[in-house]
Amino acid sequence: MPAFLDKEAAMLAHDGARLGLTVWKPGGRASPEHVIVGVHGMNNYAGEFRLAAPEWAAEGRAVYAYDQRGFGRSAERGLWPDEELMREDLRTAVSLARARHPKATLTVVAISMGSAVAMTAFASDRPPDADRLILSGPGLSGWGALNPAYAGSLRFMNSVSPSLILRPPAFVKPQMSDNAEFLALQDADPLHARENRVDQIAGVVTLMERAHEAASHLPAGLPVLASYGARDQVVLPDGPRRTLKRFPPSVRTVYYPDGYHVLLSDNQRGKVIADYSAFMNNPAAALPSGCGPWPFR
Repeated sequence: MPAFLDKEAAMLAHDGARLGLTVWKPGGRASPEHVIVGVHGMNNYAGEFRLAAPEWAAEGRAVYAYDQRGFGRSAERGLWPDEELMREDLRTAVSLARARHPKATLTVVAISMGSAVAMTAFASDRPPDADRLILSGPGLSGWGALNPAYAGSLRFMNSVSPSLILRPPAFVKPQMSDNAEFLALQDADPLHARENRVDQIAGVVTLMERAHEAASHLPAGLPVLASYGARDQVVLPDGPRRTLKRFPPSVRTVYYPDGYHVLLSDNQRGKVIADYSAFMNNPAAALPSGCGPWPFR
């Protein structure tokens, strides 16, 4: 039976799989008005929320972040999971948070690859039972956004050596954030993956392509905020540029001129956290940062 096992830092999924779980309880509130379900990005785990979640907890929000299958403390680490199981895990996490806090406003905050999982889940015929969706530096580098030569080589490698382990050399490693302390902490964290099988890379590219396709099917009544940093070196502009054309009018975008990929860990994360909080409180309200929408055409 699905369950949050707070004391064991685990979530039991619908099929009995044991996934890692980190909970940040709201300061001074037994019954929070706002609850967040956090969905991390590629090669990461719930710890990706370690800087933002305490800020939200101090505001009286409860945060539940789980480790997706194949990552962190969860089952089959290092193997690319079935996409539908990833979506079902999100539905389960939202359902458990909803059951625990039935009167709260529930927001899914999804980072990078987590955004691709969230977009495909919310665009499905069984969307998670959430009130808001925030796509933080969404993973939108699907097949159609890649350099054709790179896409072709990845498809070839996946067909002949799917289990080959790849670890990028330091000189081609994209800068995830301008927060050196966070990057050092992440690099030293044994739960943060630093290498991938070829089929993991192909799998996440396929997931991101499906997220692009799903963009036009996001529920019209669901308030969505999609953020992107101008200095993002992981998801290059071609991805969000082509997906922007598919977003329904209900999707709101915000563009951070000084933002990198992991916006919730950047040195300017304070303005991002404040914007996300404002959107949770009132999706139609002005964002405190004053940052404008995505400038892509």
